[in-house]
Amino acid sequence: MKTIKKALVILDQFSNAQPVWGVTELSSATGINKSIVHKILASLIEGDLIARDPENRRYRLGSGIVRLAGRHLSNLQPLEIARPHLFRLWEETEETIHYTISNKGVNLIVQVYESPQSLRVSAHLGETGSYHGTAAGKVFLAFGNTQIKSQVLASPLEKHTPKTITDENQLEAEIDQVRQDGFATSQEELEIGFCAISTPVFDPAGNMLGAVTVAIPVSRFNEKNIHHCRSLLFQATHKIMEEFGMDFSLRS
Repeated sequence: MKTIKKALVILDQFSNAQPVWGVTELSSATGINKSIVHKILASLIEGDLIARDPENRRYRLGSGIVRLAGRHLSNLQPLEIARPHLFRLWEETEETIHYTISNKGVNLIVQVYESPQSLRVSAHLGETGSYHGTAAGKVFLAFGNTQIKSQVLASPLEKHTPKTITDENQLEAEIDQVRQDGFATSQEELEIGFCAISTPVFDPAGNMLGAVTVAIPVSRFNEKNIHHCRSLLFQATHKIMEEFGMDFSLRS
């Protein structure tokens, strides 16, 4: 068991910052004896978890790591991964939290944790929303399938409230801003009194899986609360994506 722990410590040293190591370097970094490091590397090479460059005799991660990661990722269900983080976000914000996917051209809520506060924004499982009038919808327009954006911009933009963006150029500018900021807001653009902040969740290939949203009554949609909820929202989505083996640098 001790050998397995040492092997894990050694594997953990290989990173984007330093993908290639020598035996002496690994020994120094881990505090593990050089001869033991060499034996462990030899075993890891047999399992294709480590590869050795024949020219410089240094080590890097092997193709077996990719195969194992592929098996792991193929079994991951995005919503199952997201749920505990959504629940924690709900506990931290005490606002309504929902997870949205884009399905057959509609913006669909597939998970809801409703705020325990008497004054709250309600959301319902299976509810569909506007792409241009909701925070989650704008996130999909910014980061999702480009066909969705083209279809939305090619169609008349329904005016849900006096605050809904119905001008194509204004919406495009908003989408560009969302892409730059990494999050979207909706301020009474779908329904008066309802506001929201939303951020995307990506898979390891960079495809958008869904959007996590904090829905907030307009009376609590002030600068301090927006900043607080946005920071927690970024933390939650970052943690979800980390479980997919990603390391996105999101803004807080």
